[in-house]
Amino acid sequence: MTAPNPTVLDPSRPNTARVCNALLGGKDHYEIDHVIAKPLLDSQLAIAMAEARRFARRAVEYLSHNLQVTQVVELGCGIPLYPDIGEIANHASDTARILYVDNDLLAVNHAQALLTEPNNAVAKVDLTDVTAVLAEITAVMDTPEPLAVCLSGTAELLADAPAVIDALTRQLRPGTWIVFSHITDDIAGNDISSAVAALDNAGIAFHPRNRDAITTMLAPYRLADPGLIAPHRWRPTDTEHDALRPRHPDTWGLAAYAAIGQLPH
Repeated sequence: MTAPNPTVLDPSRPNTARVCNALLGGKDHYEIDHVIAKPLLDSQLAIAMAEARRFARRAVEYLSHNLQVTQVVELGCGIPLYPDIGEIANHASDTARILYVDNDLLAVNHAQALLTEPNNAVAKVDLTDVTAVLAEITAVMDTPEPLAVCLSGTAELLADAPAVIDALTRQLRPGTWIVFSHITDDIAGNDISSAVAALDNAGIAFHPRNRDAITTMLAPYRLADPGLIAPHRWRPTDTEHDALRPRHPDTWGLAAYAAIGQLPH
């Protein structure tokens, strides 16, 4: 989860990956990032981000165990948080291959230091450079085998996400799965707008989108049940639901959408 083109590490300025890490309860951030994140920790934005992260883990587990998808690409991996989706895929299969892609130098450095399983690869690539992204996928993955591309908590940070996803989708192999979530301002719009404004004041551009826009981005994919839905409602586990209930009892109004889908053959 990154800003458009961060290439220099500067601890005196907030960093998108570190702020997102703070919002998700991580420890890899500085005081300046904590100052930005702290007022937002109980916001709909932070709650939706956390649920989107849990959704991505469940989705990868589902694809790995139920559909034998052993190759996962995470676009916009951010600073790793345990359990990482690669750990979930590796737990399901000893032959799993994971490619982590980010354009944030800080996130890439953390990923290279922490995600050291033999079949893990990390690449620093501008996510809007679809040709470069696809080149990394081709170099790392066994392309005839099942593949999942994870875009969870990433598209909101790209101003031109619909165009990027369209270009990527047009070049992915049929049969490829997508794991996708996106913050929306359809729900709790005032809360989301306030959080987006606070991030914008810190130099972090965030782009919530409505259901119609998200549906259009996913239109080429055949969505698996239960379709496009709030992330906490996508095949939830009882343990997760019980743990999260005290934090947001009105779980039906979560300000995000999530789905997995497959490109038709």
